[in-house]
Amino acid sequence: MVWVCLAPDVAAHAPPRARGQLRRESRCRIKDKPASNCRNPSALYEEGLKDYDQKFTKAAIEKFEAAHKCSKNPLILYNIGLAYKRLYDTEQQPDLLHAAKKALVEYVDAIEKDPTLGADPEEVKPVLAEIDAEIERIRPPEVAPEPEPPPPAPDPVDPGKPKRMLGIGLMSGGGALTVVGVAVSAAFASKGARLHDQLNGDGGIYDQLEAGGCGLTQVDDAQGADTMTCDALRSERQDLKTDGARANGVAFGMMAVGVVGLGLLIGGAVAFAQSKRATAEWESSQRARVRVLPTMGGFVLQGRF
Repeated sequence: MVWVCLAPDVAAHAPPRARGQLRRESRCRIKDKPASNCRNPSALYEEGLKDYDQKFTKAAIEKFEAAHKCSKNPLILYNIGLAYKRLYDTEQQPDLLHAAKKALVEYVDAIEKDPTLGADPEEVKPVLAEIDAEIERIRPPEVAPEPEPPPPAPDPVDPGKPKRMLGIGLMSGGGALTVVGVAVSAAFASKGARLHDQLNGDGGIYDQLEAGGCGLTQVDDAQGADTMTCDALRSERQDLKTDGARANGVAFGMMAVGVVGLGLLIGGAVAFAQSKRATAEWESSQRARVRVLPTMGGFVLQGRF
């Protein structure tokens, strides 16, 4: 269904429209029957004109939009755009201004595509220019983005901390090695001493060999000596010598470990002392150094902050 509110031959002789004046053509002809859910578009259009004249602008917009929806007549868009513009002048709502521009732009597009509608697009362009100027005037100013804050300054680094950690590690490791080395060395040295006494002490293996007439080998045994007893004593002597040599070797080895641990302990203590000195110098440099200097007019604070 299409409604045409002014025949082309009549529109061609219509006088120019004043800026902001509604279209008031009421001679409409029906090309198709209206939809069953639509009122008479011509009646809606006439009611919209009356509401607009009585300054019931919102009601006029509703009537014009209903007439346009039912008739699909693009000429009604002109009245819709002007009504929205007048409502904006009263209520100052930006969305009303944009609705006015949308309706008028659609109106211009329609009459430029179909010259038979008999309307002049040039009569709308001054109104659109006014709307664009108002949109630009009320546009909120662009807010410059907040500058990114500078990256936080790195925390000052204590130059003595690495050496202090090294010193603590060396002292801990060296102390542990020293304690273990001395303790194990003492234990095995004590064991070696006991084995030495079992060999060379009073009543030891050598005394027993001599008392039994036993030599260090069977050929050295005295005549009449008990060979089995002598062999047992010689075997025990060899075991004691082997165990004693092993114990003495472990004792000397662990003593060397203890010496190494002691060296690490001393080195760690030196590193720790150096780190404390470096830290103290650094902390001193971080603190403000202020001097009060007398002047002719009073005092001056001088220093690094």
